Amino acid sequence: SSGINAEWPLRPGEKLRTGSKKRMLDRIIIVSKFQNSTKKDKKKIASDLDKIFKVTHQQLSQDLPSGIMIFYNQHVLHCFEASEDIIMILLKELKDNLSDILPDAKILSYSENIPCRLFSNGWGEVCLQPRMLEDKMETTESIEQVTIGIIKVIIGLADKVNNNVPKVNYRNRCNTFVSSNATLVPEEELIEYMVTNSQLQSLDGFYRHYTRPLDTVLDQEVEYPLQLRPFPYM
Repeated sequence: SSGINAEWPLRPGEKLRTGSKKRMLDRIIIVSKFQNSTKKDKKKIASDLDKIFKVTHQQLSQDLPSGIMIFYNQHVLHCFEASEDIIMILLKELKDNLSDILPDAKILSYSENIPCRLFSNGWGEVCLQPRMLEDKMETTESIEQVTIGIIKVIIGLADKVNNNVPKVNYRNRCNTFVSSNATLVPEEELIEYMVTNSQLQSLDGFYRHYTRPLDTVLDQEVEYPLQLRPFPYM
C-alpha cells in the first residue's frame, strides 16, 4: 500500500492559508537505484505519484506539478517542479513508502524560486529500453562539474520535449518521444556514478535537514523569572 491519505494531514487553517497565496516554484532533481525493474513496479510508482498530485492539487489549490521521471534498467532520474509544500510531500512519500523500490536516493540539486518551468506541458514518466551497463564510470571532474553537466542535459531534454510533444495525450507521447531518442537523456552509467557518490546528500538526510525546526527552545529549558539587568551598561 502506498500509504497515501486522501485527507492529507494539514494543520487547522493551513489549507486556507496556503491556498490564499501564490506559492513559489521550486525544482528538485533526484537519482536513485531501481530495485525491481518490472513494469508492475513502474506502474506502482507512477500511480502513487499521480495520487499525491491529485490530493495536493485539491487541498493546496496549486498548479499541478511538472517534470519527468526516467526509468533506466537499474536506476531512476526524477526532475520535479512544484511548490515547496508539494515537493516535501513527494520526498516523504519516496522516503516512507517507495524506498524499497527506489533505494539509495540522492539529491542532485534543489533550486528555489525558479522563474519558469523546464517542462511546460506537465509531468510524465519515461521507460527506456533496458541495456547492460558498461564499465563503471570514472572521471577527474568534480562532483559539481558532473552535476552541472547532468542539469545541462536535462535542460536540453526539456527543450526538445516542449517543442516536439503536444499537450494532447502528453504522457504517452512524451514516453514514446524520449524512449525513441535515448541520446537526449544522461547515460545510465552517469546516474549510477552519482547514486554511489558519497558527496551527494541522501534523500533521508535532506528531508530531515529541511524539515527540522531551527533554534527550538523547550519550556523546561527556560528559568523564570528571567535574570535581566535593568540597563545594558550595568
